[in-house]
Amino acid sequence: MMMQKILIGMVLMMALVMAGCASQNNETKEPRVVVPWQEYFPAMATGKGESKPILLHFATTWNSGSKRMTRETYGNYDVMVYLQENFATGWVDVEEYPSLGKKYAVSALPTIWFLDSQGKKLTSVDGFLGPERILLILEFIHTKAYEEMSFELWKEQPRGP
Repeated sequence: MMMQKILIGMVLMMALVMAGCASQNNETKEPRVVVPWQEYFPAMATGKGESKPILLHFATTWNSGSKRMTRETYGNYDVMVYLQENFATGWVDVEEYPSLGKKYAVSALPTIWFLDSQGKKLTSVDGFLGPERILLILEFIHTKAYEEMSFELWKEQPRGP
């Protein structure tokens, strides 16, 4: 009876160890997706160097709209992947860099500026953007559809599956 309890204990222990190893292997096989936030100047350099449009997110640490966007929008898997693959992303704390807030005429928080890869201002949006809305804007900017038509007209066009 004692031997049986020891054997059951050893089997359970091995099962736990194996489950832990399997869990670690799954975590290391899939790359972690995050928004690759940079400060202003590195983001501008990345955009130019990699020929990517630039998203600048102007915020503060205490602003509720900024916190909500971080959680709901930038925490959305599709948004993270799209930004990681197609944009240089800059996070600008307007309390830390008030001159940049002034340069980009930031009057509400959060404010998102979209720039081309050379830093030319394309458009900005004040306030919270949900995942669906920002994905539309990101695609519009990334595909350079703004060169052909307005966003309002473009978003009504049929797109892929």
